[in-house]
Amino acid sequence: MFTISQIAETVNGTIDGNPDLSILGVCDLNNSCPGHLSYIGSDKYTKYFHKSKAEAMLVTKDFTMDKGDKTLIHVENPAISFIEVIHLFYPQEPPKEQIHSSAIISPTAKIGKNVNIAPHAVLEDNVVIGDDVQIGAGSFIGKNTTINTKTIIYSNVSIYHDVIIGKQCIIDSGSVIGTDGFGLVKDKNTYHKIPHIGRVILKDSVWVGPNCCIDRGTLTDTIIGKGTKMDNLIHIAHNVQIGENCAIAGQVGIAGSSTLKDNVALAGQVGIIGHLTIGADSIVAAKSAVFQSIDSGSFVSGVPARHHKERLRQDVIINQLPDILNRIRKLEKTLPITEDNSIDIK
Repeated sequence: MFTISQIAETVNGTIDGNPDLSILGVCDLNNSCPGHLSYIGSDKYTKYFHKSKAEAMLVTKDFTMDKGDKTLIHVENPAISFIEVIHLFYPQEPPKEQIHSSAIISPTAKIGKNVNIAPHAVLEDNVVIGDDVQIGAGSFIGKNTTINTKTIIYSNVSIYHDVIIGKQCIIDSGSVIGTDGFGLVKDKNTYHKIPHIGRVILKDSVWVGPNCCIDRGTLTDTIIGKGTKMDNLIHIAHNVQIGENCAIAGQVGIAGSSTLKDNVALAGQVGIIGHLTIGADSIVAAKSAVFQSIDSGSFVSGVPARHHKERLRQDVIINQLPDILNRIRKLEKTLPITEDNSIDIK
């Protein structure tokens, strides 16, 4: 339990209401509880403000609605401040320095301070593990791989050889990093697999969700930029270059040697063919198939992906085609038809 004053101090907010009000926890705006705190992240949620049972709200500095009997804390960004409040009520436990006896660790591996290695993890030759790293049960770390400070590797993750993972990364269960890409050469109806000697490099603060696959580069490296977040079931092919602070939703597939610049957002089930460039600050809508490079700041959708507003106009026309066809057929019935089935317009 915390008072409004304690919460406001944590989020550097300004109180409008009772500073001594005790808050039991946090809650959703709709599925709300008395004695709890919620937040209004944007104007579209203000319609729920007075209906909510939450007794306190994080709101923007320019929030002007009548607060009624609620206590408000004005902050710069309510959503970000709400994360801080969640951590206040549900603090994360610091990692414990422990290496389980069933873990198999090469004598040439270098292990930092305060590292936790769970049962049945395997660390091969010349692996380097930084301070405060956590490695989950059953995970495999291939030779010459480096995992930097405060990164969390959850259970049953497979990280192949020569992979570099930055600081404060999260790799969720079931993900596989550093496999060979789908590089093939065909000769006389036989496919020959190309050896992949590149690496996978994850920069700092990258999040890889469960069951993702990131292929190593063929000759150059596959790189995931700082701060990029990846949802579940994503495939990143060989030599792909992803910039900083990109957001990639579930079931996305990016083919080999394509490049995403900084701050790109890919919605669910997007597919991008190889050797394309997706410009910075672009958004690709769900289920889109990208067959050509996209300029910076674009918003595209559809199959094939094209500028969203243009596609919407085309869809309107397509939806009108049955009516247009019926009008043409009616018009044809009123006109004389020649023996060769052409229309006589004389």
